[in-house]
Amino acid sequence: MEKTNAPVIAGRAGDRLAKGLQTIIEKYDLPFVAYNQGSIVHLETSGVMLLDLRNPFRLLKELKPRKHMMEEMGAAYTSQGLITLAGSRMYTSMADTDEVIDDALNKFETVLAACA
Repeated sequence: MEKTNAPVIAGRAGDRLAKGLQTIIEKYDLPFVAYNQGSIVHLETSGVMLLDLRNPFRLLKELKPRKHMMEEMGAAYTSQGLITLAGSRMYTSMADTDEVIDDALNKFETVLAACA
């Protein structure tokens, strides 16, 4: 890893992917959030990770539809050849060139444009 500088390169790919997703979200005025922590990129569409566990009644009401949305988004990404973890996370590596990220962003835009 020291010779290849893999973590830094993967982090740059994560930055590029997150910034591209943010641009798409803004373009279509979607109520979604994209951010990254280095090479781990999050695309939150259902807000399931933001549910308030202190309010059990609201939690029970909102959990199933939000989980279903995550599953639907994951399926939509898969239809474009994009594989995510739980429909909301992606991992980049040093193998993810600008061309790979651009291709992924085009596929994400296909899916996200349909949400607009």
